[in-house]
Amino acid sequence: MENSLTAKSDALAQEYLSDRVVLKPLTRWNEAHKEFPRYVMEYLCARYVDPGNPVPGQQRIDRLLTEHYAGSEARELIKSRIKEKGEYILLGQLQVRLDQARDHYWAEVPALGDNFVRISPRVLAEYGDVLLAGGAWGTMTIEYQPRYELKGRIYPFFIREFRPFQITRLDLDDYIEKRRLFDTDVWIALLIQSIGFNPDRLSERERWLMLLRLVPFVEANYNLIELGPRETGKTYTFRNTSSRSFVVSGGKATPATLFYNIATRKIGILGHKDVVFFDEIASTSFTDPEATISILKDYMQTGHFSRGPLEFTAQASIVLGGNIDTDIDRREPSPRYRHLFEILPPELQDPAFLDRIHAFLPGWEMPKVRPENYATGYGFITDYLAEIFTRLRRRNYQTLVAAHVDFGAMTGRNQDAVKKTTAGLLKLVFPHRTAEDLEREELELCLALAVECRQRVLDQLAVMLPEEFGGVKIEVKVR
Repeated sequence: MENSLTAKSDALAQEYLSDRVVLKPLTRWNEAHKEFPRYVMEYLCARYVDPGNPVPGQQRIDRLLTEHYAGSEARELIKSRIKEKGEYILLGQLQVRLDQARDHYWAEVPALGDNFVRISPRVLAEYGDVLLAGGAWGTMTIEYQPRYELKGRIYPFFIREFRPFQITRLDLDDYIEKRRLFDTDVWIALLIQSIGFNPDRLSERERWLMLLRLVPFVEANYNLIELGPRETGKTYTFRNTSSRSFVVSGGKATPATLFYNIATRKIGILGHKDVVFFDEIASTSFTDPEATISILKDYMQTGHFSRGPLEFTAQASIVLGGNIDTDIDRREPSPRYRHLFEILPPELQDPAFLDRIHAFLPGWEMPKVRPENYATGYGFITDYLAEIFTRLRRRNYQTLVAAHVDFGAMTGRNQDAVKKTTAGLLKLVFPHRTAEDLEREELELCLALAVECRQRVLDQLAVMLPEEFGGVKIEVKVR
């Protein structure tokens, strides 16, 4: 076992990264806590649980959640407690917005069902960046002040203190320097452990496909599709890797929820999330599909979308996930499909839309998620890694790819797809490299997977529209 990837990763993580890693199995002891995001449980475990003697810390977390967390059904009870006691410590989600009309900041507290909660200027000064940009989980002290009035209305709830359960400050350069202490296989193992899986249970190919799932988190405006059998961890990955991802679960997707709600003048999920994952895409329906898909198609190409007279720019990556019938033994899609995009809603089977997908991840190669496939060792605290991923989105590694790769006469759209996928993989695996010291073998590893997964998109399009896509082959040369 001491020669396993997990053992090697654990030893280096504890030696060099002890302040930002957690023993992953510690966060899965209690099924009653499934309603909490994984990063909340990991924060609490990192703070309260001793891996050598976990039970006292786990019991303390149980008490904390029992006494200070309440679901939506207990809203009125929590409001009553705040009123009767004068103040109350509540555990939950908090988000802040600026109300220009009233020149006032308001906190939104789902546990209270109240979008007009006042918040201390001191809390805003310390945590405003994270609270205004998607919000955070934490503990908040809420006071009851029945005499506070604004324009004839009473706003009694006031957040005096807040302590986030999330990383709010970190050093990306330090993270990149720490990467130099790991060899490539062990670093990949650490990333796989960090998203909740056991690298020793995966083949090298499976580990790289797991990394491809993470490219949308580090590369802005990246479009990915994964089709495969059920229970391979698609939803698990996109729901638990970052608080900045949003899962649309097989329901209705409207222009108001995705882009901009004209009635409420609120930006949709594309405007404030890093990744939007359409789960069970075959079951997703689009309200006003012609308009929605037209806007989405433009957004996937340009990063811009319009609603009414307004135009917006966003950086959210789009991921489509779906289930297809698979020959499990041969790890291939069922031959019954004419093309693999058949399972998509009819409005998405538009070649112009599908051509905007940068990579097609072969989900039929991914293993089923079983208890023995979950992480057994140390990985980055989820919210720490999520914030690192967000910082990496702002760094341009496509110039590094362009400096070393000859794309020949390839179309601009194919070049963009290969560049973005390769750049994303480089950010994940080789963030410490520059154009001067990137090794040829390192680039070729990332480039080969990028070419393969873009070619898979083109191969399916060639079945749908052979006169335009038939015979198109991606060929690149490393200089």
